[in-house]
Amino acid sequence: MIQLAHRPSVAPVRPAASFREWRRVVTAEGAPPVIAVAGSRGKTTVVRLLDAIFMEAGLQTATWTDLGVEIASQRQSGELRPWSWVLAGLRSGEIDVAIQELDWAMVHAVGLPSATYPVVAITNICVNNDACLIQEETRVAMRARGAVFAATHPHGFLALNADDFAVAGDEVGYDRPAILAGMSRDQPLMRMQLEAGGTAAWLDEGELVFGTALDAVPLAAAPDLRFALSGAAAFEVQNALLAAAITAACGVEPATIRAALTSFVTQPGLMPGSFNVVRVGDATAVIDRPDPPWFLRPILRAVAHLEHGRILFVIGRMEAVPDDEMSEVGRLLGRAGEALIVHSQERGATRVELLRQGAAQNNVPPLLIYAPGERAAVNRGLKMLRPHDTLVILADQPEAVARTLARAAAEQNGE
Repeated sequence: MIQLAHRPSVAPVRPAASFREWRRVVTAEGAPPVIAVAGSRGKTTVVRLLDAIFMEAGLQTATWTDLGVEIASQRQSGELRPWSWVLAGLRSGEIDVAIQELDWAMVHAVGLPSATYPVVAITNICVNNDACLIQEETRVAMRARGAVFAATHPHGFLALNADDFAVAGDEVGYDRPAILAGMSRDQPLMRMQLEAGGTAAWLDEGELVFGTALDAVPLAAAPDLRFALSGAAAFEVQNALLAAAITAACGVEPATIRAALTSFVTQPGLMPGSFNVVRVGDATAVIDRPDPPWFLRPILRAVAHLEHGRILFVIGRMEAVPDDEMSEVGRLLGRAGEALIVHSQERGATRVELLRQGAAQNNVPPLLIYAPGERAAVNRGLKMLRPHDTLVILADQPEAVARTLARAAAEQNGE
């Protein structure tokens, strides 16, 4: 595990007087006003939250995610050429700010320009799980982490998840001013940061606050965050803390941040691999990605807070889950849900058997239903839904699943 020790004091990140002032200073220092967001999970949500807050402030924005480049919310054809238009627009002032999603594997393979981004955020790497630390995906992330830190402009700042020691622990070795975001100010890294006079964002009696130990301002109330299930989805609150802290440091007014966060809703078409909640009549459907246990557990805790009906799961190839973790995933899903609707089992019969064995470890094993493909499995789950039930789809093809759910929701709601 990453060890903790006292980190030398770093200068606090002082919020800009206004966004225009932040942008003026950044461009005067030769840096394009581009915010980079890296992480193993949650980075798309943070990108979309940042975009929503900046748009709420009346700014012209651009984004580059794994779905491509968008300028003023309009998807562009291609990536490299539209991004060159974005950079030209940032220089001319036609675009106020851009947000770029960074993929660990891509950073590790091709690198990043050094000392370029005025703001770099990291959502998470491994959520302090020993089994996660030995995975190849994590090793790639740990190797790419240094390049991400080095890509921060000397006069820029980092925004880091303090609840993941692989992101912000003492052995990580970043040398830029940093805002730490954590669920509690009493967590060790947060406590050291605040005691040293550093800047942080945390949850204080249900309120997202930002600042120093002596001067913190409220930015939003967790119960008002619909996309975070009114605060029940702690990982979404963590994403909100990062986005709120970044935009506050960039000079956006607290009232604007609050308005954007409380009105934000997930859009499966824009965030296919993220935690998306869709109402289907009197039931709820959740679209997320297949995850190993260390990322799956927070999702299951959040879903448990939704409603008091049954929880049904649709699961397929689960390619992101290592073979030796399939049994544990089956146990977790079987403990949380009444039925597992399994599809594409012919492509991985051994893994499905491990899943089944894991589910059978529970005192009351779930019902296992087999379907030939993801669409058939989703439709089977929709037919099984009763009022107040929750259907959780760990989707292999999230965009197609989102379209299926959108049609089902429209039919149920009489649209």
